[in-house]
Amino acid sequence: PPKAHQYVSVAHSSARNLLGILNDILDFSKIEANKLELEEAPFSVREVIEEVTETFRATVIQKRVELIAHTVPAVPDRLVGDALRFRQVLTNLVGNAFKFTHDGEVVLRVEPAAAVAATEGRERKLDLRVTVQDSGIGIPAEQQDRLFQAFTQADSSTSRQYGGTGLGLAISRRLARLMNGDLTFESVA
Repeated sequence: PPKAHQYVSVAHSSARNLLGILNDILDFSKIEANKLELEEAPFSVREVIEEVTETFRATVIQKRVELIAHTVPAVPDRLVGDALRFRQVLTNLVGNAFKFTHDGEVVLRVEPAAAVAATEGRERKLDLRVTVQDSGIGIPAEQQDRLFQAFTQADSSTSRQYGGTGLGLAISRRLARLMNGDLTFESVA
C-alpha cells in the first residue's frame, strides 16, 4: 500500500538523519579529546570529488540547483592523506551550500594553493585550495563570527528552517586544521 511505503520512507529518512547527528557528535568528541587519528594512504582526488558529487545527485534533481565540480589539471590525481576525512569536509561544505541555495548553482573547485614543494627525499608536499561557491542566501556580517562555533548556527531561525546540529562547519574546520589546512569563508549578504 502507498501509505505503508510512505511510512517506511519517512522512518528510513529519520534514521539516516539521526545517524548523521550521532556521527557528528562522535567525531566532534574525538576531535575535542585529541583522539581522532588521520590516515595517511594514497587516494585519488578525482574519485573523491566524483563520490561527493554523486552523493548530491538526488539533491540536484530535487532542488533544481546545478552542481559544478572542477579539479584543475595541475592537481595530481594521486595524493597521500585521509580520503575519508577529505570527503567528509567536502560533503559538509557542499551540503551547506545546497541547504541555503534555492536556485542557481553550487560550484566545487580544487586547485593547487601553491607550487609543489619538494621536502625530504622524493616526498612532495602540495597544498590544495578547495573552494565551494554558491548562489545562496549569504550570511549577514553580524552573524559571521558564529559560523564555526560548535552547536550554533548563524541565527536561531536557521535551525528551525534548515535543520542541522550546528556541528558540520565546526567539525570541518577542525578536520582541515588537523590536515594542516584551514577553513575560511567570504559572504555577500
